[in-house]
Amino acid sequence: MRIKRFFKYFGIAVAILVGSFLVSGQIAYHSVPIIDPPGKMYTVDGTKIHMYCTGPENNAQPTIIIISGGGTPSYVYDSLRENLSETIRTCSYDIPGFGWSEPNDAPSNVKNMSDELYRLLQVAQIDGPIILAGHSMGGLVSLIYSAEHEEQVAGIAFIDSSHYNQVGIYGKEFSDLSDRQTEEFLANFWLMELGSRLGIMNLMNTIFASSDSEQHSEDHKVSASLDRWNPPYVGMKSVISNFKLSLEQAKEAHYDRDDLPIISISASDIPLGGENPLGFSDQDVIDSYRFIHKDLADLSSNGRHVIINETDHISILYNDETAEHILSLIPSINGK
Repeated sequence: MRIKRFFKYFGIAVAILVGSFLVSGQIAYHSVPIIDPPGKMYTVDGTKIHMYCTGPENNAQPTIIIISGGGTPSYVYDSLRENLSETIRTCSYDIPGFGWSEPNDAPSNVKNMSDELYRLLQVAQIDGPIILAGHSMGGLVSLIYSAEHEEQVAGIAFIDSSHYNQVGIYGKEFSDLSDRQTEEFLANFWLMELGSRLGIMNLMNTIFASSDSEQHSEDHKVSASLDRWNPPYVGMKSVISNFKLSLEQAKEAHYDRDDLPIISISASDIPLGGENPLGFSDQDVIDSYRFIHKDLADLSSNGRHVIINETDHISILYNDETAEHILSLIPSINGK
């Protein structure tokens, strides 16, 4: 009887705890305020797209366009944009369905992202010259954009960039495994969407916002607002499900760029130690990672590859050296 009574009260306690957590999540979800976007909203093909430009307007100098990785919201690049804009006009923007930009019906592959950026710059009357600073998957967008609008592009900065062969470099068995893992992830993606609708994501952001540094606290507040008022999950599914196509599209644009000023900037810290059923060593991963980033620099006779110590895929955006390396393209551009 005592055991039955224990489990009865234990079950009641767990139910109360879970119920309280869900109620807290819903309170957090419905109490999240709308945070107005900095910069401007531009109507592009009927869709409102957010872009934020800062820094001195100088027709003699190019404008830097920061291209986010796989739908990362533009506020993540605020530190980099502010750093660059002390010297040169710099813009960051949100691709459709992410950050403050409205979603559209176009599949989220890098060719469409390049086309959308071109039309955005037309509407914003930014004709060029421009320097493309593509982070992660944004590097693939930079490659395609520079192939299709070479008259506009004065230089490219690849920031810990993706590469069309980043999966294929490990062989067919790894590629097949990657495809299966992607399918499994997408099949379970509804859990993330459910977590958002239940307010769990907002509750976590609220908790982190109260315990982090001032800057990270503000970032969590913005993240909570965007998750509530412009949830990115449909866009995320589209980016992931179209990723293989994006690599194929980037491969078509992967060719020699003569003496176009290019810099490929790598983070020093490479994710290692995860499950590796195919037996690749850590050194294999490091060598492949370095090779694909150097390969991007080698697209031009005026290309360089640099590694920033003590950085990872995200912290590289907050390191002053990243901005310095991007700005190092300017003398080469002005000297052409």
